[in-house]
Amino acid sequence: MTYPCTISEFKSYFARDFNFAPADDQGNIDQYVVDADITKAITESVLNFNDGLFNDPATIFMYLVAYTLVVNLQNSAKGISSQAKFPISSNNVGGVSISFAIPERYAKDAFIQSYTKNGYGMKYLELVLPYLVAVATTGFRRTSSA
Repeated sequence: MTYPCTISEFKSYFARDFNFAPADDQGNIDQYVVDADITKAITESVLNFNDGLFNDPATIFMYLVAYTLVVNLQNSAKGISSQAKFPISSNNVGGVSISFAIPERYAKDAFIQSYTKNGYGMKYLELVLPYLVAVATTGFRRTSSA
């Protein structure tokens, strides 16, 4: 895999996760994830990714692209009715109550919290946070790939 990934690498890595459009049906954007959706997610993800922090940036980057793709698809499905919401900490409906324990690290950091919107963002955090802790506590930064 390469960083940034290609469309074909993304499709291969997430072959079971998304309903990708066949090569001859790229115009059917309502039924499939088309190449333009993936290109947009890759382009936007590059803006939010520091490949110099990671030994294997390609794998970690894939999850950021998947997260971005899902957020973009959810937003586009709702159009101008799209809304952003913070994670629910508790909810009551009639006699039923549900609550979630949001880790303090996520609750106090709006940037990290934004990645909790879908499973790909959570997986991205799972892969990224150990590197961020190492940088914050030791000052370690990867300086070369050699």
